Amino acid sequence: MDIDMESDGESSESSENQALGCPEEACAVTFDLNIPPMHTYLGSNFEALRGRTLLDVGVCMHLPLLVKESVMLFPGQTLPMTVIDRPTKDMLMTCINNNRTLGVVCSGHDKMASIGTTAEIYECMYKDPAQGFHLKAKGRQRFKIIRVAIKGHDKIGATVRILPEITLGPPFLDERLAPLDHLRIHPTTEEDFKKQEKVENLDAAVTPWPAWVYRQYDPLRLSLKIRQHLQFIEDRGSTIPEDPTDLSFWVAQNVLLDDNERVVLLNDDCAISRLQKEIKYLVDDKIFVCCECNSYIGKRSNMFPMSKEGPQGTYCNPNGIILDTVTLYHAQGLKLSRSPPTTEYTWFPGYAWTIASCNNCGIQLGWKFTAVEQHLKPRSFWGLTRKSLKSKKKNAN
Repeated sequence: MDIDMESDGESSESSENQALGCPEEACAVTFDLNIPPMHTYLGSNFEALRGRTLLDVGVCMHLPLLVKESVMLFPGQTLPMTVIDRPTKDMLMTCINNNRTLGVVCSGHDKMASIGTTAEIYECMYKDPAQGFHLKAKGRQRFKIIRVAIKGHDKIGATVRILPEITLGPPFLDERLAPLDHLRIHPTTEEDFKKQEKVENLDAAVTPWPAWVYRQYDPLRLSLKIRQHLQFIEDRGSTIPEDPTDLSFWVAQNVLLDDNERVVLLNDDCAISRLQKEIKYLVDDKIFVCCECNSYIGKRSNMFPMSKEGPQGTYCNPNGIILDTVTLYHAQGLKLSRSPPTTEYTWFPGYAWTIASCNNCGIQLGWKFTAVEQHLKPRSFWGLTRKSLKSKKKNAN
């Protein structure tokens, strides 16, 4: 799939005139959402690498680094790669022969982030030497860069420290009044939490702070608020994690945030602080605009999942470029290439893609995917790259 910022030719027809119907019709899905996480476009003859490496928290060690512009990996996220250049192939082959672990770090504006995530390679497929090879890796643990070492052209390594993931229980876990234990429940719904508040108010009476302060640090209550904000995504077929830690990483991966916001979330060592920040990001239905000219493209509520992993996925093209891509059932302000749709290297089997560019400034924003099989729904949708969009409040200038 092409990612050049220029296409062969473009139609003046705006996507605004090609809008899908009502949201219910647009989001009707018969496509198998389990297929995109498998990255079948890479091929089918992958070799599975057995075992899992868990690095000791706090340990300092040397890791080879994969530094990519606007590509940030979070724990639990899948990273597909097509590797062509010799230095990166050599680095990854060394990883595969050792503990299969490398570090992934985001770069932007000629500056590399000081924090990243380890990626463990779990499948690989060797191809013709001229084409390199394909592999899939999974985000595992966060790390902090202590010292960077550059060894020749494009070979970067670093001494890193593996960061802890601090897990905190309910805020009244240690201060709770034992005689009230028989009244406690494990809340899962908003109604459950309201019932629990009576008990929490009594617990708080013997502490320095009122109960509402403690509730701001309750991971289960924070998780419920997040899930309520994103219920429209789950209703459209995606699976949203229930565990607070997994949920905090899922939101960071799937909600359209800029690199600075994502770095802040990756720096946090506790799900509670990540969830608190993410709730603030989700309060408003943000709009998406072109990163170059600020032309309106769509809004967050237009997102819908074409993958079980969520509405934003990480894919790669034949040239080895890794792309964070968000799927939307409606977008506007776009124009399509005159080139006919193609299914070559499509990320969504059964759909052909056409390059989509900003109707105002002309930069490529992503692709329109159109079903080529009659049984597939939606009949069409948009896949737009995260780095080509900016998220803004509706009333922001």
